[in-house]
Amino acid sequence: MRKSVLAIGFLMILGGGFVLNQGEQILTPIAQVLGLVSNVPTERVLIPPTLLAVAASNHTFLTAPLEGGVQVTGSLQVSGGRDVAFYVMDEGNFLLWRAGQPSSIIIANPAATVYNLTFTTQSAGTYYFVFDNQDTTRRTVIFSLDVVENRLVTNPIINYAGYELLVIGILLAFVGIRTGSKRTPEPELKPVTETGLRCRFCHAEISPGQTFCESCGRSQQ
Repeated sequence: MRKSVLAIGFLMILGGGFVLNQGEQILTPIAQVLGLVSNVPTERVLIPPTLLAVAASNHTFLTAPLEGGVQVTGSLQVSGGRDVAFYVMDEGNFLLWRAGQPSSIIIANPAATVYNLTFTTQSAGTYYFVFDNQDTTRRTVIFSLDVVENRLVTNPIINYAGYELLVIGILLAFVGIRTGSKRTPEPELKPVTETGLRCRFCHAEISPGQTFCESCGRSQQ
């Protein structure tokens, strides 16, 4: 039992040191099997709120490089309660649109005043966010863009697993060492007998009726 406790303790100490050295991410597959990992959607800013001036009968645009299959969210607001035409296109279709040729548009809002957009990219590339002012007066637009990412969040039990293994391992090793410590046997105490009779020559103790002293050998007669 003592050896098993010691072995488990030392193994946990080694495991804790390994986890601290490599990082708790090595436990992520185990944590996923145990249901100790969750996906938390977070928004990463691609374009912070940006003020744009769109000249009369003209257009302007912002670009953002995006990976394929990511979810994108954004917002648009035109000051003064007026509107602009708003389009989202990939690079190839933007060049076609700008040249006045037929193009494929991901999002098209011909009269956007306050608008929230959401879409998922089909492929990686540069995406264009176009603000087209078809009026004879200037427009002022505020635009922002974020990408939604799923972040793996592990349970605190996994985050501090290295320290937990070290502490438990040290405790088990200590218990194993303490359990195996031997106690020094106490000396056996011999019963003390007192007959009251002693040798008349050497004064050693003698039993009743004893003729010769066991110490000096002299007769007691």
